[in-house]
Amino acid sequence: MDANDTKFSRRRLLKKGVAAAAGAAVLAGHSESFGGQSRPAAPGRKFRGWVSRGTGPGRTTLQELTLRPISGRQVLVRTEAANLCYSNTGAVLGLQQNFGPPAGGRGNAPPPTPLPAPAGVRRIADMPLIQGHGGVGIVEAVGPEVRRVQVGDRVCVSGTPQCGSCYQCLRGRADMCQFLGRQGPNDLVAMADMRDGTAVYANSHIGGLAELMVTFEEWVVPVFTKASAVELGMVCSCVSVAGLGTTTSQVLASIGPGAIVAVVGCGPLGLSAIQGARIAGASRIIAVDPIRVRRDVAMKVGATHVLDPNVEGDGLVEKVRALSNGPNNRLWAGGRDSGGLLGGAGPDFVVEAVGADQAKPKLEAGPDPTGILPLRQAYEMCAPGGHIVTTSLPRGTITLPAVLFTIGGRTHHAGQAGGANPMRDIPRFVEMLDRGHYDAKSLATTVVPLERMLEAYEEVVYRTTVTAIMTA
Repeated sequence: MDANDTKFSRRRLLKKGVAAAAGAAVLAGHSESFGGQSRPAAPGRKFRGWVSRGTGPGRTTLQELTLRPISGRQVLVRTEAANLCYSNTGAVLGLQQNFGPPAGGRGNAPPPTPLPAPAGVRRIADMPLIQGHGGVGIVEAVGPEVRRVQVGDRVCVSGTPQCGSCYQCLRGRADMCQFLGRQGPNDLVAMADMRDGTAVYANSHIGGLAELMVTFEEWVVPVFTKASAVELGMVCSCVSVAGLGTTTSQVLASIGPGAIVAVVGCGPLGLSAIQGARIAGASRIIAVDPIRVRRDVAMKVGATHVLDPNVEGDGLVEKVRALSNGPNNRLWAGGRDSGGLLGGAGPDFVVEAVGADQAKPKLEAGPDPTGILPLRQAYEMCAPGGHIVTTSLPRGTITLPAVLFTIGGRTHHAGQAGGANPMRDIPRFVEMLDRGHYDAKSLATTVVPLERMLEAYEEVVYRTTVTAIMTA
């Protein structure tokens, strides 16, 4: 054997030795941080989490779970706080076809029994899942392939991942990171076990409704702040990120100083969009919501005008256009002319944040529980040449006047995560919080410990609170 062969063989042996050592560390339940510090991932550790299992009534229960070892790009996070997202209420409370009252109790009928899965087919509905669309916490262990965060970091577990390498991320659209679609039943990795040995998974690779989260590196954003867990849980939530993203990220469209903005729907997403519009320098911000308390919060955080869609009825679009007129309507003097298809009246920028009702609200209900009517009104009230960002989850099919759609001059942006790029924008949003530009306290109207999660989620689904935050 010549010298080159000897050198090649030694390299191969060295590589095999390193790989074997790394594999042994993972099997032993250890992980290595980017800084080279080794920390135990503590497999076998007990923790509590809310587990949804099957689709029967009362399916989400607080369970004692046993942590599995982490590996690869996995990150173990000790939860500080999690936002109780409205779009997650169907899974948490067992709603009928994502519409209707929570199953059981208060005289409500349970959801229908689902059909069994075909043999050999794995379904999300049949898997024990920890729900939750994001959270804030402290990194306790990392897999050997993790580079983004270190043990001890405070992190936001984002509702939208950012791998930085896929087709979308490389083109500046991390809001559409393709790992977002890798959440099917065959993509999820068991992260814990129930007492009877049943494997438990983190829904969306997040599982914020537990004392521990096991996620992947692409879902984690390090944040450096001393903000309280509740405020940080608010600003890092999927709804706040999406709301601030629509009006400040400039990925979908840019709000210039002096712009006129309308926000249709004043839940936490819409209220965050209002704050973003205020921060961006909008001169007029028109907020539309049927719930009086939410209109009051909208005025507190930056709206200049508020409207009740139930009061305005069919005149809502024209009312918003009237509030959007400039100081004159003389065409040769730069004025806005409200007449004709190509008139200038209407907001320069419209954010739609209504969506379908998961249950009938106990406070003021809107004019359409499917969310289609406010979606259409948002499109129609936008000024020609303006932008509309849609962010909601409506139910049904929208119909628009064909000519308005084809040559009406409106630019529509389908706003997954509001166009926010997690690694770039979440630290900016935290900075807004730290500097007092973003008001998280006014939005976090219900704060509960882990044990009272279901109680708080009922407030969310009945819209008797603006936002609920669970602390762990």
